[in-house]
Amino acid sequence: MSEARSAGVALAATFTSDGLRDALARRLRESGREIQAAPYGQLVEPMLDPDSVLLSHAGVNLLLVRAEDLYRGAAHPSAGDRLLDELLSVLSAAPTRSAATWLVALTPPSPGALADPAAARWIETAARRIAGAVEPLPGVHLVPLDDLAERYEVPETHDEYADRIAHLPYSDAYFEALADWLVRLAATTWHRPRKVVVLDCDNTLWTGVCGEDGPLGVEIGPGRRKVQEFMLDQRARGKLLCLCSRNEEADVRAVFAGNPGMALGMEDVTAHRIGWQPKAQYLAELSAELGLALNSFVFVDDDAVECASVRAQLPEVAVVELTRDDDAAARQLARETAFDQLTVTDEDRLRADWYGAEPQRRELERSVADYEEFLARCAIEVTMTRLTDAALDRAAQLTSRTTQFTLAGTAFTVPELRRLLDEGGQGWTVRVSDVFGDYGTVGLVLARADGGVLDVPVFLLSCRVLNRQVETRMLRMLGEKARAAGCRTMRLPYRPTRRNAPARRFLQQISGSAIDAEDACGVVEVRVADWCDAPVTATP
Repeated sequence: MSEARSAGVALAATFTSDGLRDALARRLRESGREIQAAPYGQLVEPMLDPDSVLLSHAGVNLLLVRAEDLYRGAAHPSAGDRLLDELLSVLSAAPTRSAATWLVALTPPSPGALADPAAARWIETAARRIAGAVEPLPGVHLVPLDDLAERYEVPETHDEYADRIAHLPYSDAYFEALADWLVRLAATTWHRPRKVVVLDCDNTLWTGVCGEDGPLGVEIGPGRRKVQEFMLDQRARGKLLCLCSRNEEADVRAVFAGNPGMALGMEDVTAHRIGWQPKAQYLAELSAELGLALNSFVFVDDDAVECASVRAQLPEVAVVELTRDDDAAARQLARETAFDQLTVTDEDRLRADWYGAEPQRRELERSVADYEEFLARCAIEVTMTRLTDAALDRAAQLTSRTTQFTLAGTAFTVPELRRLLDEGGQGWTVRVSDVFGDYGTVGLVLARADGGVLDVPVFLLSCRVLNRQVETRMLRMLGEKARAAGCRTMRLPYRPTRRNAPARRFLQQISGSAIDAEDACGVVEVRVADWCDAPVTATP
């Protein structure tokens, strides 16, 4: 498992960060993690010193830049050009020097700086340059702070007096809000994000009871519409939206179809359970239907009794008891950590569409005589593409999220993947599509040739494409690559778990030996010749 799972946080800022560091420390203490800070005002130096707090760990680095600090004390903002150039140059090389995940935040400029037209223009240009430098860097993420004060209801962002005498530019309230947001983002590198949001309807998506008030009688004011817009944004980020409501289905559908205030449509809903059975039962049914574990679910409901029941029966589900105060509901959702997500990949954006096409696949499966015919008519295409910097974020995401078809179950951060490639390893992402649509990048293979053996520390596949024979085609493709490298054997390390039964069944198919969840870690070796059409030849 990646070291970043147990590592803490390192902080560097262009200003005095004592208040922020203390606020971060209080929040990190709850998870048993610690914070280290670079010396006052230093950014460039700790990004060059291999023994610095930024480069000597594999956790999360927080880099906070207030652009005006780059020319603080100078007569003109242009004096900051040299420091900005130096910062950007060093930052561009940071992923190659560090095993950490980097969060870069552009903190708000002071009112005085914004009142100076020349300073305001320079700050705007510097912000664009920093954002442009960060965007292509794998493992480096720009943290948006534009609406932080509003979301956390901070009455005063700046402390001009403390800034003047101690270079402490922000209020205690702003530092508290900033610390909370940064720790939330850092925590997304330690925990798998949730994939499914299950929504109640009455007094959650709208105000009122549709079975009593009718489709036009329920109210969808600005607050509830913001709740729906928040959920649409979650869908755009790759989460599946489901409904779980105690109602008659026709009444719920009538609201979606006829109420002009609705932002959500039934086409945005991947699955639903509408009826009179216990909601915990419905959540378990949705889990089985989607093939996703309950620990990837968020349940949103206004009813305290329903929330308590789900918490008691399904403790792995994240439960959000949503306020009935229309104006406060959307603000509450923005603060819920269950929705936090640092990165959004193309595959995240494809997820809802893929699940939307799944009923068509199931209908085809029911209509054909046997499974082989079903696979043939799906016309599944599998491609393996060499792993590059552009795909490192998705590759790291796959290693941390995949639990069912993963042989060794090892998680890698982006810097760790880059290091493996730099040290002679190879990697390939696996993309799958069929006649119904594109599954996206759903698999990953990492390997290293050592003499006549190809070691394969990572061989994984998303649950989206299980039972499609994709894993067999992956191994054949890997066999061809092993043959080209002059290898005669492929070594597949494994670590059995209760969750990776599909991977264990695959290993049994290729080795002939059963592997149980309680077994010790081991290695399966397969002959390259058995998985290639051409004979293996030694390379000179």
